[in-house]
Formats: sequence, structure tokens, C-alpha cells
Amino acid sequence: MVKLPAEVEGECAPRFARVAQLLGEHLAQGRHHGASVAIRHRGQPAVDLWGGLRFRGLEEQRWRRDTMAVSFSTSKGVAATALHMVMERHRLDYDTPVAALWPEFGRKNKDGVTIRHCLTHEAGIPQIRGEVSDVWEMAEWEAMVEMVERLEPLWEPGTANGYHAVNFGWLVGELVRRIEGRPLPQFLAEEIAGPLGLDGLFIGTPPEEHDRVAPVFGNDLSLAAAEAILPPDHLLLRVLAPDGDMIGFVNSKEGLETVAPSFSGCFTARSLAKLYGALERGGSLEGVTLLNPATLAAATSIQNTRPDLVLMIPVQWRMGFMGGGSFLSPVGPHPVSFGHSGFGGSVAFADPKAEISMAVTLDRLEIDLLVGERVGSLVQAAVEAALAP
Repeated sequence: MVKLPAEVEGECAPRFARVAQLLGEHLAQGRHHGASVAIRHRGQPAVDLWGGLRFRGLEEQRWRRDTMAVSFSTSKGVAATALHMVMERHRLDYDTPVAALWPEFGRKNKDGVTIRHCLTHEAGIPQIRGEVSDVWEMAEWEAMVEMVERLEPLWEPGTANGYHAVNFGWLVGELVRRIEGRPLPQFLAEEIAGPLGLDGLFIGTPPEEHDRVAPVFGNDLSLAAAEAILPPDHLLLRVLAPDGDMIGFVNSKEGLETVAPSFSGCFTARSLAKLYGALERGGSLEGVTLLNPATLAAATSIQNTRPDLVLMIPVQWRMGFMGGGSFLSPVGPHPVSFGHSGFGGSVAFADPKAEISMAVTLDRLEIDLLVGERVGSLVQAAVEAALAP
């Protein structure tokens, strides 16, 4: 293991020394307030680093080994993995209409929406602003499921893709519940976190774990700038969030306990890297099998290459995962990479070419398109290190 910068704690294999150096530089420069980085190489732990500060109450404390952070859309890859697992177990086809499993969903011309459409952002129902009055309403699972049921597609499902930034979570989470009979948090605990021995993987964080969470913050994370130049019915504004203080909500007790599989996940980087480590190794790790190779191949195959109606660039959508190798890809430079980034900078992914899985969790949020330079530089350094002779 390498000698770490003064700002950084943990362990780092010599091959990945540049990652530790970069994290130390970022912390010293104030580019991160607190952060964790974890990497598995060929399934084995290679990097487990953390550093900086976290706010607790009115005081700052050191970021600890077990510190978790709300990771916004990085949650989507975790939720999608759970859905793929239940699809495999129940031998369901991805082109099964959602209404066949969830009859109430078929209202308002949605009877042709398939599970594939939901996972690839082609369902046509990304709208949430104006559908609920305030972010706090998202704490009620049944109310949000009913909201999804009454939506009408904005385009013919399957003909276009537009990032379902918030609604993706209830689509995927309710499908898990309808198919498996268990709510998503229970499934994650019993079928992923428990078997893999993960120390921090929650979508709907139990009260006894709240003290481990670093509250997220940013300088200017409102939609005021976009609202000033875009018409109120613009798709970008309609899909991102309801009215209200989103940051205040996710940091609150109610927000932490909210099951919103598109944004409320609280994770350690270590847990995310191990989950994706299983996927990078073909679906199994340390004797635990999440997915068989055929299911994993289907889940991570490119589903569309059109420019996304919301993100405005091609994302190379897999089923529940962003693809690597494209312009501004947050999950690495290789087309075989897959994973998901989250608002403000978090990311988790697998890169089978580089034979790594990697995750970054943090508390200082920055507005970037998909992934910013500070996290992107860590990803690039990790991939280069893994491929070095």
C-alpha cells in the first residue's frame, strides 16, 4: 500500500497511487469538502479512501470510514440491478407490458409501455413538476405510485428517450414490489447488501443509520437560472423535481427515510464499488451471484443511441445504466463500461475492459453535465492505472 497524502485516510494499492494523490490535491484545494473513493480491480479491493469533512448539526467533523452520502441518480443503477435480479428469478421478458404486472399503470394510454421502456427512459412519462405540489409529497410511496398511474405519455413509448430523472425510481421500485412481493429496501437488504456484506447501501435509510450520513450542500443548486430563460412547460423543467427545496428535503429525517430509487440512495463508495465489482466479474463475486451472464449481457447492451430529449446528448442507454465511451460519459472512456452518475458529482460503474469497478461519493454538489472534471479526473486516473503494464 502507498503512503497517502495528509488529507486522505484508508488504503490504496501502488498501481492506483495517482488516484490517492488526486483526491489529496482536491481536498487540499477545497474542490471536495468530504469524499470517498473506492475501486476494485479484477474483483479485489484496490482503493478504499476517504477524507475531508462533513457537517453534523452546526459543527464539522472528519469524514469517517463509514460515512455515507446521498448520491441522487447514482441510486438508479442500484435499483435497476434489483429489477434485473427479480426479472431473472421470475423468468420475465423485458418486453412484458408493465400493465400486465401492475394493472393500474395502464391508464391514460400506457397499456403499451413495457419494462424495457421504463429501464431505457422511453416510457414517455418523465414529467413531475406540476403533478405534485411540493418535494415533501415524494416521501409517500403510495401517493407517488398513484401519481405515476395517472400520467399520460408525452410521446409514443418506444419512439424516443427522455431522462426520467425522478419518475424512474417509482417505475422500477414498484415493478420490483409487484413482481417480487417485497418492497425495494427489503430486497436490497436481503438479496444484495446482506449477501455481499455491504456496509452502506440504502434506498430509504433507517433512522439508526442517519448519523452516518454527510448532509449534501452546494453553492447554487436551484433551478432559478433555467427558469429565467426557459418557458414553464419546457421538458427540462418538468422532469427535474417538483417545486420546493430539494436539498433540504433529502437532508431531512423524512427525506433520508424516503424510498425514492431515483435519488434518495445513501451509500458508501466501498459498497457501491463491491456491488459493481460483482457485475464487472460477470454477475458474481466472492461466492455471491447477483445475475447470470446472459441476464447481465442483456441488461448492459445498448438500447438506444438517439440524443436524449432531456439531457440533449446521446447517453448510450443500457437498461437502467448509462453507457461509457460516448461524449461526456460519466462512467469511463470504454464503450463496454456501464453504471450511473448522480446530480452533483457521485458516480458508480463497472469497466470490464479495465477490469475495475469504481465509486465516488461526496457531499459538496457541483452542477455539471453528467459528471464534472473533479470526479472525471479520478475516473480517468483509475482507468489509466488499471490498464498500465
